[in-house]
Amino acid sequence: MGDAFSSRESNQFTYLPNFLINENQFMDTDESDNGLFLSNIYIPEEVLLHILSYIEPRNLLKYSLVCKQWNSIIKSYSLWSSIYKRRYNRKPKKLPWYLYYCHLSTNYFDVNLLRNGNGEDGFNHWVIKEDGGDKFIVEDPPIGADPLNIDIPEFHNKTSCFATSYGNSVKIQTIQLGQSNLFRYILNNYKPHIYLSEWTAGRFDCGCVYRLRCGFSGLPPNLQVTKPSSGNKVTQWEGSKWKKIDILITNYPEGVEGLTFEHEGRDTQFWAGHFGSKMAGGVIKLLFDSIEPIQADDLSCKRPKRFSKIEFQSTGENVDSHFPEIFDEPVRFRRICRLPPRVDPGSRA
Repeated sequence: MGDAFSSRESNQFTYLPNFLINENQFMDTDESDNGLFLSNIYIPEEVLLHILSYIEPRNLLKYSLVCKQWNSIIKSYSLWSSIYKRRYNRKPKKLPWYLYYCHLSTNYFDVNLLRNGNGEDGFNHWVIKEDGGDKFIVEDPPIGADPLNIDIPEFHNKTSCFATSYGNSVKIQTIQLGQSNLFRYILNNYKPHIYLSEWTAGRFDCGCVYRLRCGFSGLPPNLQVTKPSSGNKVTQWEGSKWKKIDILITNYPEGVEGLTFEHEGRDTQFWAGHFGSKMAGGVIKLLFDSIEPIQADDLSCKRPKRFSKIEFQSTGENVDSHFPEIFDEPVRFRRICRLPPRVDPGSRA
């Protein structure tokens, strides 16, 4: 049920939890029906699996201690793919069961990890790294630009946005990813895609430039990684409409512990006030559906794709030449979405 990795890969960035390493030690070696009789009534394995599929996914693993038969059913692709299919109404991929367990029992995947993306809570959860011109402000509603369409999910029914000035304005939000061994194992070996997006606009009367970037924390200091970036440049008299900028990161280093959502902007005409780019509705999340099975070689050893360079796609334009590079500063982390603290005796997920 687990992944068999080559010896060269087994000690680097796999972090396979004990309950996965030892998952086979409880497995039956015979055709016993133990565990399928309740009150002397025989329950077919298919029926038991169906019953178990309605238990809250977060609590399922503890029932694997009932007996070997239950352990086999609970740690099976059949059970978890059934739960996934019923919940999301889509065909599950042939992935190890514990990937579905992690997805269904936590909020690691497919949720927006960014907070206060419209400035509805001022600058809480953000660190301002550069505050040029007349500094960042929050506008509600946007001044000199179209109002936000509250039907767009990313805005969460908010009508406010951040606005920049004539000097470069940069702020970041850094999210520390889950530290569970299981999640780190999935992140390093299956590389779920990282998705960022944000809406940006300028004023109707002034040109501006905007850039969105993603940074990575927890990497060795000698590993130089280019931040994926994309942006938008607006000329005077053309900037009042909102435009969505997307970045999809498909390959990144092993050992990532945190992600940094970074946006910046300014006007291009050096006007006093807040005539620079505006931004709202930021999103950063890990996409579960991007995970693919790890292919085995001729010796039946799994060989995950290892990092060689950053790979990403974007919908915006390259505006790096419009922004100076600044040194990274220490940032505060916030811990998010944990797995249950114990999922098997003596081990931590």
